Amino acid sequence: MTTSIDHICGYFSRLEQLSSRLEMARTLGDLLKDLDVQELAPVVYMVQGQLAPPFRGGEMGMSSKLVLRAIGRAVTEASIPLLEPLEQLLGKLGDPGTLVEQVLAGREGIDLPVFSVFEQLCALSDQFGEGSQDGKVRSLSDLFLSLSPLSSRFVARFVVGKLRLGVGDATIVEAMAQWQGGKEVKPIIEKAYNLCSDLGRVVTLLGKEGIEGLRSLRPVPGYPIRMALCERLSSGDEIFDKIGTCAVESKYDGFRCQVHSDGNKVQVFSRNLEETTSMFPEIVEATRVLFGNRTVIFEGEALGFNGETGGFHPFQITITRKRKHNVLEKSLEIPLKALVFDLMFLDGESWLDRSFQDRRKEIERLFPVHSFAIDEHEMAPSGVFGASRLIIADHPSLIDQFFDEVLEEGFEGIIAKRLEGVYTAGSRNFNWIKLKRSYKESLSDTLDLVLIGYYQGKGQRTKLGIGAVLAAVYDPERDAFVSIARIGSGLTEENWVVLRKMLEESAVRERPRSVLSDIEPEFWVLPRFVVSVRADDITRSPQHMCGRTDGEEGYALRFPRMVSQVRADKGPMEATTVSEVKTLFERQRNLLSRHRNVEKEEKLGREDEK
Repeated sequence: MTTSIDHICGYFSRLEQLSSRLEMARTLGDLLKDLDVQELAPVVYMVQGQLAPPFRGGEMGMSSKLVLRAIGRAVTEASIPLLEPLEQLLGKLGDPGTLVEQVLAGREGIDLPVFSVFEQLCALSDQFGEGSQDGKVRSLSDLFLSLSPLSSRFVARFVVGKLRLGVGDATIVEAMAQWQGGKEVKPIIEKAYNLCSDLGRVVTLLGKEGIEGLRSLRPVPGYPIRMALCERLSSGDEIFDKIGTCAVESKYDGFRCQVHSDGNKVQVFSRNLEETTSMFPEIVEATRVLFGNRTVIFEGEALGFNGETGGFHPFQITITRKRKHNVLEKSLEIPLKALVFDLMFLDGESWLDRSFQDRRKEIERLFPVHSFAIDEHEMAPSGVFGASRLIIADHPSLIDQFFDEVLEEGFEGIIAKRLEGVYTAGSRNFNWIKLKRSYKESLSDTLDLVLIGYYQGKGQRTKLGIGAVLAAVYDPERDAFVSIARIGSGLTEENWVVLRKMLEESAVRERPRSVLSDIEPEFWVLPRFVVSVRADDITRSPQHMCGRTDGEEGYALRFPRMVSQVRADKGPMEATTVSEVKTLFERQRNLLSRHRNVEKEEKLGREDEK
């Protein structure tokens, strides 16, 4: 049995009409039941808006202009009369999918198998080089002429990267659970996804072997493990109360790298699971030399090394290594040191369920503790790899002392790790706890927010075409991005222009279905870009959706300003969450209460002296 593309797009159309995440999961679960095993992965990738898992670079990458040319060619080939030019129609409709559906209305098309359409889209994506744009236009035009208007609508949206179903990865996992037995199996599916970061692989294994097939899934080099995340606390006392005697490491401000070797091929993946192998030729070569034909997966932080001082460059300098061209020249200008802090897989065996103590011992056996020694001829670090700096703290004062030392060295904070803690892939818990400078100094804090819209500039910013952005945090329970702040400061004019150009590429006419906001910007954008934001404090707000319930107002940021451009190392799912905002708000309120009590006691003391 084969499933037709019209059948799939019928489900897509139903998903568009739903607002409840649970209803979306049930509908998608029903769709999975209808599919043959070989169709499961392609359909799941299509729901994700990809042709492959994101770490394989599965985006189509066609511009709206090319799609418009393909629609125009299809109209000409089919001798369809138009009442007005396609450009004007697109301007009115704002969506190439709606446009192609309207101009092809009345045509029946061929009800192609979904696998056939998927293969054609893959072939389309693989066209490169001279003449490839014309080839893509012809191929996409022919596909439109073969499809029904409904299927053409979703194919057009898919190729421009704006499918707009509102279905996130968490909802797809929920759908798999609905398909395979309900909430009891969901943790098994989540764990499998965290181990391989490939929902297509997970759903195929489910289709072939059922839930038992996922129980035996293990890490494999080449499939990035979703990275463990930290909780936050604000002092050494709080950390020690939570996890007792612990390991404490410097929190480095560089590129978090997950390095894989299958004994032949070395790959490097970023924090948001993008393959960044080409950026780090020295890490690739050093891994080959160190491990040879052994298999390994380990994590570390790559930092630009300053040969003049023997220290590390700030992130603003290190980030210039993120490039596709002239990589070798840049690597000579800014050499890297990779400080390794965790081991996940070695010689065919998973280390994820071993204690941090055991993993650390093996790290120190494989990688020497880092050295800042400089080769006087090369002015470069003596070795690429080193183990991260670490102490064992059996008292809160040692945590605070190490924290102060780290700040003096120019780093941003520390990470405390539970000695018996396992590596919890894709999870945020108190096995790892971060403490940063901003948590101790004031009520302000740095949050990673997702941009969901922007406003045209006014006054002096008219020339920039952008005056402010609307930002959100991630709500895992709703698999949605919920508004928390409108931000209009923090960037230079030049960087505002760069940001506007990025946002224009992801602009959509209607609110994305994965976004929840009562505030409407002038332009909505797909939730793809993450920026770091500092604010004076967190307040309750009736305007924003973050943390809002039927009985309580939401949360907002007071006087927010961006302190970074778009973060290339973070994806939207790694943004600050609603629960983190709530925790920071409570901590801020407690700190303010303590300050008031101190002030009150000081005032009473002065009165007593009088």
